[in-house]
Amino acid sequence: MQVSLNLGKVIQQARQAKEWTQKELATRVNEKMEVIREYENGKAVPNQSILGKMERCLSVKLRGKEIGQPMAPETATKKAPAAKK
Repeated sequence: MQVSLNLGKVIQQARQAKEWTQKELATRVNEKMEVIREYENGKAVPNQSILGKMERCLSVKLRGKEIGQPMAPETATKKAPAAKK
């Protein structure tokens, strides 16, 4: 099973919105540029680890029903520790 072309377009659009090249995204997620190219062209076999790294770097959901939606910032989902007295 390969990733969908829709997912590839979402990755490409999110990367371009940050004005990154495929090589820059590959460096940020510690993968080869060819891996990014395969995902964007819909030719990659889905790997949850790689998708997770790309989600964090691009701040866009790449899995589930909300593909393409912005990721919620971690600071908004975690409560700040209580101040010490």
